[in-house]
Amino acid sequence: MEIRDKIIEKAGELMLTYGIRTVTMDDISRDLGISKKTIYQYFKDKKDLINTVTQLYLEIEKSKFEDSEIESLDSVHALILISQCLRESMKDMKLNVMNELQKFYPEAWRMYEKFKKETMMCSITRVIIRGQEEGYFRPELDAELMALLRIEQVQAVILNANLYPKDKYTLTDVQLQMFDHFIHGLFTIEGHQLFNQYTKEKLKQNETLN
Repeated sequence: MEIRDKIIEKAGELMLTYGIRTVTMDDISRDLGISKKTIYQYFKDKKDLINTVTQLYLEIEKSKFEDSEIESLDSVHALILISQCLRESMKDMKLNVMNELQKFYPEAWRMYEKFKKETMMCSITRVIIRGQEEGYFRPELDAELMALLRIEQVQAVILNANLYPKDKYTLTDVQLQMFDHFIHGLFTIEGHQLFNQYTKEKLKQNETLN
């Protein structure tokens, strides 16, 4: 692995663990066993490094969304896969990281907002339209509005995690209940039947749709 790639990987790992502002260039250089001067040969400053980490992370996430659409068998299957990507993507960002990006690193935050709009929202919108064409989702629903509601729903759960009693519900429990409520609001009778078929197949394999 090239030194530049190692710096990006280590910086992302440390910042997700400890927070963006807490991690210094000294921390990164010490963990990698290189001089801070070496880091500055590849990155102008910490902001430049953060922007690069964010950009590469979002490119990886974009590929996951695209792969979910390509690999899906139908619109119901696609929405299951994409919802998994959506939950994992936002969960990995973590609340403290998202807050710090929004407050202190506007360029990186704009990258995330663009990703949310052009990747997350467009992906879900396409799948809902596909589902309407396949007869699995209700034709009277506004696909773009439903996609926006789903994204904000997932984000709201993560950003307001303290609203849910931790001794009673895990974040996964809340997300799965929200997904179940959302997806059943989209279905036609045929969509319900297909979703139940996927559920039964997963249960036979001792798996879940989460």
